[in-house]
Amino acid sequence: MINKVKNNLSKNMIWYTLGVIIGGVVLGHFFNLKFLSSFIIPVVFLMIYPMMVNLSLSSLKNIRGSSKPLFEGLVLNFVYAPLFMWLLTSIFIPDPKIKLALMMLSIAPASSMGLGYIGLAEGHLLSGAIIVAFAFLASIFIYPLLGSYFAMGANIPVPFSLILKNLLIILILPLILGIATREYIERIHSPKKFQEVKAYFSTFTLVFLYILIFIIFASKANLIIRHYLDIILLLPVAILFYGVTVILLLLVNKHLLNFEYGHHQSVVFTSVSKNVALTIAILVSVFGKEGQYLAVFPAIMSLFQAPFLMSYLKLSHKVKGLF
Repeated sequence: MINKVKNNLSKNMIWYTLGVIIGGVVLGHFFNLKFLSSFIIPVVFLMIYPMMVNLSLSSLKNIRGSSKPLFEGLVLNFVYAPLFMWLLTSIFIPDPKIKLALMMLSIAPASSMGLGYIGLAEGHLLSGAIIVAFAFLASIFIYPLLGSYFAMGANIPVPFSLILKNLLIILILPLILGIATREYIERIHSPKKFQEVKAYFSTFTLVFLYILIFIIFASKANLIIRHYLDIILLLPVAILFYGVTVILLLLVNKHLLNFEYGHHQSVVFTSVSKNVALTIAILVSVFGKEGQYLAVFPAIMSLFQAPFLMSYLKLSHKVKGLF
């Protein structure tokens, strides 16, 4: 039963996200729901913690066979993505604060759904898991550095120490508790038992993601309505960011790196798929009231990301034929 619920929440993510966005804006416009913002941090924690339980650190010991995809994945995530997003936002996004939100999204590690896409596309799951695990660990150190730098560019005074402190609460603490929870279940019970309850953690993450998106849009409804044109500007950014990245990876992985199909798909789905939930969590916890508005833009980007990845997934048999 829980697997059906999880699959339903994942496969129909675009519709659920669109529904909570519309519902949040409409209700927030007609009713004063600003008080909901006081629940953001607890909801963020409840969203991130189960995500960390599902993060498999045991896969890190199998790095040797996936070193090339891992290296490419990290370069894409922390070098290529922010540089390309900076270029696109410089062209299409005049507001430096929106640019900040999208830059933070660009350095986010892959979502756990990225691994689901790899499995459906018959890609190399182990390589994908290794890339996701390393990207999560690297983001603990990279987010404070780049986040502080991006904030200065947007003229938002956020000290490096404040970013580090908030990351401790919403990223490092859930990571420690998540590892402890998984270790407890697998050692006291069995790895098989963890696989049985794994779907519950994934479901909780998705449920609290939708709750968080609703809170953000409901508490900032009138501000969002006044700035609706800024949201429309995200469309060309999304099309170019996702489209160009996939085409570039296809050319590089096939002709330069000589990857097999499975490794190619593991890199694509862990590079193009960005962890919107984590980005929203960091924005709302680090940047305060500004962050609650900034979080609107990664949420909107998820409306473009989900159908793009699903469309690419449907073309995976044709991609396989190229390799």
